[in-house]
Amino acid sequence: SIFILTLFDLLSVIAVLIIAALVGLSRSLDMIVRQSVLPIIVSSSQLQNGVALLRTGRDMTQIIGPVFGGILLESVGIGKSYLLIIALHLFSLLFVFLIPGVPNTAIKTAQSMFENLKGGFSYVKVNPFLFGLLAVAFIVNLTAFPLNNTLLTVIARQVMEIDAAGLGWLMGTYSAGSLLGSLLIGYFSTMDRAGRAMVVGSIFWHIGILIMAYMQWFYVSLPVLFFVGISQSFAMVTMSMMLLKYTSAEMRGRVLGLRQLAVYGLPVGVLISGFIAENSDVSLALIFNGLLGLFILVLAIAKWPEMWQRR
Repeated sequence: SIFILTLFDLLSVIAVLIIAALVGLSRSLDMIVRQSVLPIIVSSSQLQNGVALLRTGRDMTQIIGPVFGGILLESVGIGKSYLLIIALHLFSLLFVFLIPGVPNTAIKTAQSMFENLKGGFSYVKVNPFLFGLLAVAFIVNLTAFPLNNTLLTVIARQVMEIDAAGLGWLMGTYSAGSLLGSLLIGYFSTMDRAGRAMVVGSIFWHIGILIMAYMQWFYVSLPVLFFVGISQSFAMVTMSMMLLKYTSAEMRGRVLGLRQLAVYGLPVGVLISGFIAENSDVSLALIFNGLLGLFILVLAIAKWPEMWQRR
């Protein structure tokens, strides 16, 4: 769409916002389907490796994508850049047909989308462990993800006073830590205490956010962000693995749909963080997010202690 609008010189802010909303919707559907078919592709003993590999691909694109995209935009312009992106998407589509064992027929159902979501909610209500995982997913989107989605840009500009290249190093280091965390988890076929790894990863993730609240030095912040990225992977990869492992096959799509709804904690968190940063200080926003996240995590662990005990 952006390529066509650019070709006819019709690209505008409103058009970009509409396209971004549609891309967000399609990405949510893509993630649900991709994670739903993962247990079909790999055996249960390799599920942890599969989830880690899926996350590794995402982390690698977060490192390479901005650099490659910036070079393309600078050298050939926005139109030709998006033409190459279209070609890459079409090329990746070919690999979908090479996935073995995935059903290619849809099962008709009389239930609407909202009825399916309601059924998924009823399912997790009688499975407190799954409800706890979804609660943690919402918590980290609310309090942890605003760091790399919004606040890191503010830190770079207002606190460290560095340019876009410096911000790129901050984001790249964060993503590199996340990549290493995914690789470390993928190295092991099974994890004896996946629940504990998720909880500990979430806690250290928020501790890293609190440390960043007092960070004013660019080079010192790099290892901190690397540590935060590793913690994020330990939390998110193990969470996804346990959701797939402990959800029945017929309910997997519905539960993953609820998991995607937990992402809507992010825009709420970004709004709150942005408000605090604009009206007070970005350090206060980080302290607020770190302390709030740790507090809610402790409550969640007390409410659903199964998360600490599950393998």
